[in-house]
Amino acid sequence: MRRSRPSSAEVARPSCAWAGAGCPCYGEPAKAGFIHHERRSPPCALNEANPHLHRLPLRTRPLCALSLGGICVFPSGWHPHEGQRAFLEAQAPIRVLACGRRWGKTEVVAVECWRTLLTPAPRTVLLVAPSLEQARLAFQRVLELLESHSFIPQVRQTPTPSLRLKRSLLQVKSVAREGMYLRGRKAHLIIVDEAAYVPEAVVYEVLMPMLADTGGRLALVSTPRGQNYFYRLYQRGQSGDPAVWSLRSPSWANPMLSPATLRMQAQMLTARQYRVEYGAEFLDPAGQVFRTEWVDRALMLQPETVYGMVVAGVDWARYRDWTAAVVLYGSRERAQMLGAKRWQGLAWSQQVQQVAQFLQGFGVQRVLCDRTGVGDPLVEALQHAGMPFAEGIAFTQAFKQILVETLALMLEQGRLALLPEPTLLQELYHFEAQPTPSGVRLGASAGTHDDMVMALALAVWALPPAPAGEVIQTSGRGRFQ
Repeated sequence: MRRSRPSSAEVARPSCAWAGAGCPCYGEPAKAGFIHHERRSPPCALNEANPHLHRLPLRTRPLCALSLGGICVFPSGWHPHEGQRAFLEAQAPIRVLACGRRWGKTEVVAVECWRTLLTPAPRTVLLVAPSLEQARLAFQRVLELLESHSFIPQVRQTPTPSLRLKRSLLQVKSVAREGMYLRGRKAHLIIVDEAAYVPEAVVYEVLMPMLADTGGRLALVSTPRGQNYFYRLYQRGQSGDPAVWSLRSPSWANPMLSPATLRMQAQMLTARQYRVEYGAEFLDPAGQVFRTEWVDRALMLQPETVYGMVVAGVDWARYRDWTAAVVLYGSRERAQMLGAKRWQGLAWSQQVQQVAQFLQGFGVQRVLCDRTGVGDPLVEALQHAGMPFAEGIAFTQAFKQILVETLALMLEQGRLALLPEPTLLQELYHFEAQPTPSGVRLGASAGTHDDMVMALALAVWALPPAPAGEVIQTSGRGRFQ
């Protein structure tokens, strides 16, 4: 059948203009700095999705309404790989993206924020991560994209980063204190970076209600961490739930990542760890000491009235490791985490000063330090730096096992509330018990660290006993034997 030619009116219509469509570039020259999903058309500025356009035949719709749900812009010079494009084109209310390291998730998160801010209607975008440091990475990339396209937003860095572009707003928040600083807000788009490390309760009880009034969308982006709620939402998307789109994409889906880099990482990590970190597989490691469900429950525990004292554990760096400090408040009956920090590449004197300054900020009343190796002089230096109650403990294999058993028991029984500190959560996830000819080796899997885990275990050991009358169930010796 011979195709009919479009009418003269259709031919004359600008590629990004349709009467009543609400496109801000109607009747105006195309703005520089934008590329169209359809390369054959002139570059257009913006086009808000319009329900009337979907009633038109495809060949008579404005070209800008055919791409990315009506928002037709990508940053000029930015070319998404297949997985990034799939994420940007997905239309479900909830998007779940499980990807490996170096996949390009910061880039795709930044582009999603960028193009949402440029829509004609005012939009509020919330970028959430376990820590502000993590969220700042994508925020800074959004700012770079805007400025490179001659947009000058109003930027504030305190108390948390935010930017305003005309009537649209991008805010950066962490999930500290169970997301209490997020409550009462509304948003059109919420993106959760490293979502597998964000407490489930924050997502379901704090973030999702923020989208109810606006009909907004939620995007969860992360490297997998066991089979927690992030995995369950991913499974919903794979089962065909129209409300959830999901994708698992390994690091090698990024064509910019060299095979040599991947081979090097594969040699440095265990096979199972490589499958998780770079293959984006949902696995609970064999020999995992701190089960994912225990840690997730510790993240979901609501703050309660606890009694005891403020204590800290310090694990000093060795060779390429980190010096780590963790602060707790409470007793062996119930405790909550107040803070954690780590340092690397500092002289011993600087490490001592940094640790002392960090601990003084919490009013710590007791400090336990690992004095194995060079620890004794460091403990004395810490005492002279304003921590007179610092104590040193020599690590033996037997004592390390007792420390780890005590920490595991508190997590298993739900007596320790944790903060969503990504480094600590990753170390807990990769802390393993591996059989050896002489017994069991407890520690980080190949290519990872356990400094924060051991600092946390020392802090737990420093907690005062449970109040009189409280009976604490014990697991007995031999948990890892």
